[in-house]
Amino acid sequence: MKSTESRRKINGKAATRPSAENDRSVDIEDLQDHIATAAYYKAEARGFIPGLEIDDWLEAETELNKSAGF
Repeated sequence: MKSTESRRKINGKAATRPSAENDRSVDIEDLQDHIATAAYYKAEARGFIPGLEIDDWLEAETELNKSAGF
């Protein structure tokens, strides 16, 4: 029987996207889009001062993961 999971590479490592039957399934591309949007609003709130883009991304990622229960 074939698995319904698909595999993608992230930072050179295989990442598994759970099947649609799983209640906690996460589409990696959708998650990255949400993180990027949240990071953008963080940058906007601080006036787009350069050099803090990674901090914005990491804070947004942490907040979204906490809100999702990860």
